[in-house]
Amino acid sequence: MTTIWMRPALVGALALGLAGTGSRMPAVGGREPWLELPQAQQRVDGNGFLELDTPAESVQQLVLHIPGGSSHINYGMIHTKVNTEASDIAMTSSSGSDGLVLRVDLNGAGGFPMRGGRNSVELEYQDQFGRTKYYNFVLDFTKGPAGGRGFTVMEAAKAPEKRSGQLYAVVIGISHYGHGGAVSDLRYADKDAESFLEFLKSKAGGQVSDANVTVLLNEQATTVNVRKALFTFLTVAQPQDTVAIYIAGHGAQDPHDPRNLYLLTADSDPNDMGGTAFPMWQLQDVFSRILKSKRVITIADTCHSYGFSGQRTSGEGNNLINQYIAHYAGSGQRAVITASDISEPSYEDAKWGGGHGVFTYYLLKGLQGEADANHDGTVTAGELFAYLQRSVPGATESKQHPRAQGGLASMMPVSLLR
Repeated sequence: MTTIWMRPALVGALALGLAGTGSRMPAVGGREPWLELPQAQQRVDGNGFLELDTPAESVQQLVLHIPGGSSHINYGMIHTKVNTEASDIAMTSSSGSDGLVLRVDLNGAGGFPMRGGRNSVELEYQDQFGRTKYYNFVLDFTKGPAGGRGFTVMEAAKAPEKRSGQLYAVVIGISHYGHGGAVSDLRYADKDAESFLEFLKSKAGGQVSDANVTVLLNEQATTVNVRKALFTFLTVAQPQDTVAIYIAGHGAQDPHDPRNLYLLTADSDPNDMGGTAFPMWQLQDVFSRILKSKRVITIADTCHSYGFSGQRTSGEGNNLINQYIAHYAGSGQRAVITASDISEPSYEDAKWGGGHGVFTYYLLKGLQGEADANHDGTVTAGELFAYLQRSVPGATESKQHPRAQGGLASMMPVSLLR
């Protein structure tokens, strides 16, 4: 029997999901914050996961409860986010005998609508002792009447864009980590990266030259080298050029401060994430301050749990790595595709191409022609994502769903077959 490996499971979040942290408005218990959905008549505890069978658009308001001690909480230090977007401007607060109540109007200030699939809500504040508290909540509307994950790509009835200039690429794949096994190794992340590089060197992939690509595999992918690749090497690419960025490895929150998300590099120390890992928020600097290219496609297979082995595995919240990659990398007319949705694992096994992550296995098949829906000899970013939306869930019994940024540049050519 074939064993399918899960690029290490999100132990904390899965445990929360199995325990059923969402419920039909039970009495409030404990002293931890909780999230109420009045229209759905449901609630979810802090750092919990809730599946809903109602339409995403039916939820018009979020009500966050912070029990007790509200008179000592600094109102100016309370912050909320809905799907990575700051929602303080749409929030009102009131205090009562049970604590502080925060109401977020999802139709206010331009709107923060729930969408099909998984959505995140984040809460940060300082308690009466001045300690920073952070919680997140994941709301999954996949089982609602409309179904879906809100990322359906409709191909426009026009010719794809023409590729011009040169092709530049950064390819990172980390299967083996240091620090004595404190970070769990992966099986095929490095092989996935090598296979994507082979595609880029092919005619269909753009025949990238050795001078125009930085490849970091395993021990080469230190934090310093990753920074050089993203902050120095990519400055060479000009506006008319195309840039491809591929990352396969662990993404993690800091076990000491779950607000902060990191790409775990080969030399990352779980006890010193701030000093040894690559901060996810610095991706925003790469895409807003470093990259001049108008055409950038980012492929990220980084949702592999927190990556910590043994007792280091944390249950503090859900894994929002992929959502933030899409948020930071998706500015402008660019294409960002991640391997899985919020808090979903990524699977890998020998049965996929002799040893691949399922996402990269179908990514390569799509780029080699299977995603060319209109048979015009060009695979666009929209065609590729539509193909991955079908193929990966079908191969994983709907346990893994690739995700794309809402503003996906769907007509960007990613593979030129002829």
